[in-house]
Amino acid sequence: MKNREVDTQAVQDMSPSAFSWRSETYAWAVVALLIIAFTLAMIDRMMLTLLVGPLKANFGLTDTQVSVLHGLAFTMLYVIVGLPMGWLTDRYSRRAIAGFSVAAWSLMTACCGISSNFFQLFLARMGVGIGEAGISPAANSLIPDYFPPSRVALPLTLYSIGGSAGTGLAFIFGGTIIDYVSSLGRINIPLFGEIAGWQASFLVAGAPGLLVAAAFLIIKEPPRRGKLGGETRASVSIGATARLLKQKRAFLIPQFCASAACALTILSIVAWMPTFLIRTYGYTAGEAGLRYGLAVLVGGIAGLIISGAVANRLAAMGRRDASIIVALGCTLLAVIPAIIAPVLHNSMATLWLSGISIFGFASAIALAPVALPVVIPNEMRGQVYALYLLTISVLGYAVGPVLVALITDKIFHDDAMVGWSMALVALIAGPVAVLLWTIARKQFLLSGRLIEI
Repeated sequence: MKNREVDTQAVQDMSPSAFSWRSETYAWAVVALLIIAFTLAMIDRMMLTLLVGPLKANFGLTDTQVSVLHGLAFTMLYVIVGLPMGWLTDRYSRRAIAGFSVAAWSLMTACCGISSNFFQLFLARMGVGIGEAGISPAANSLIPDYFPPSRVALPLTLYSIGGSAGTGLAFIFGGTIIDYVSSLGRINIPLFGEIAGWQASFLVAGAPGLLVAAAFLIIKEPPRRGKLGGETRASVSIGATARLLKQKRAFLIPQFCASAACALTILSIVAWMPTFLIRTYGYTAGEAGLRYGLAVLVGGIAGLIISGAVANRLAAMGRRDASIIVALGCTLLAVIPAIIAPVLHNSMATLWLSGISIFGFASAIALAPVALPVVIPNEMRGQVYALYLLTISVLGYAVGPVLVALITDKIFHDDAMVGWSMALVALIAGPVAVLLWTIARKQFLLSGRLIEI
């Protein structure tokens, strides 16, 4: 009976007139700030993928150990802290949470640069994960309160551009920085002594985040929209959220798992493609970063803009399942290029197909949260989105890169076979994602709405 009450309560007005308190320019300025923050998050997260060679040479690591630093160390506390961050997002200032998160991960990225062994670097990467756990729950709760539901798909998708832009920029500028500072030899850092040139790239990457963190202090905290009638901040408990999740599980489970399968496929490739280019074609870190970074940047941004616009168009035509339809189509587009790209013997063909796979998978992952405001009330969105992040992070960031490394180390026993390891992961996870999107769409149409838009 209680579930029925939650499902039928009146909600706050979410019509376009309810958003007259802010100008259109201001709303988009906030989205731009969130995109910049997410871009920096991805730069700080992905820098390590260009440093496989120096890490193995300086710390005596295997591919599997490097993948642990890239994925497991980052994800371990990222997913644990993500759930309480979602809870805090549903109750307290989202701009403050976003600002604190940016400052925290920026400082911990700098700490990666002064680490002198595997254990210290592992702890610093865990710290980066703790900081980044707060930004996306805050952003995905803030943005729907700045835009009416019929227009929220595009800004949410554009926010996800920060992921592709940050990854691309991490490769482009990160590779250039690594090549440059590595040529300088050892660098003396006051209070910390000498560090290798390549380690200084972490210090450079972490610095801009402190300025972005300060910018969150001056934006407005918007009124919360789409709230359940009669519920207060204190009364929307974790138990109430759990009951809603149980009620909507037929849709949420395949929706989350479809996005996680996409994340596993593409993030395992993103984590190892620069190393593949270096090992297979003899690229320097700068060359691999520039060429693959451009593929990620162009493919990711183009995919997110086009898919968001198409989803908005379909939604305006009355298609409730617009975001899921587009996510399914994007996944279908990406699967075959993801399988073929890592096993080709032509670097340009590999890069072109990589761009197409990024186009599709990044779009599908970005569109998954668009359906959540339709079925999840405001007070629960932070918690539900944190659970979504947990799902894609465990499978995408923690499992994906490690799985590729384990196949390379334990099955092929040959570092040169990393491309075939990536292809094998894509061959399994890609078709699974297509099947799960199909199930999610069907269940979404059957699930009904909590929020009338």
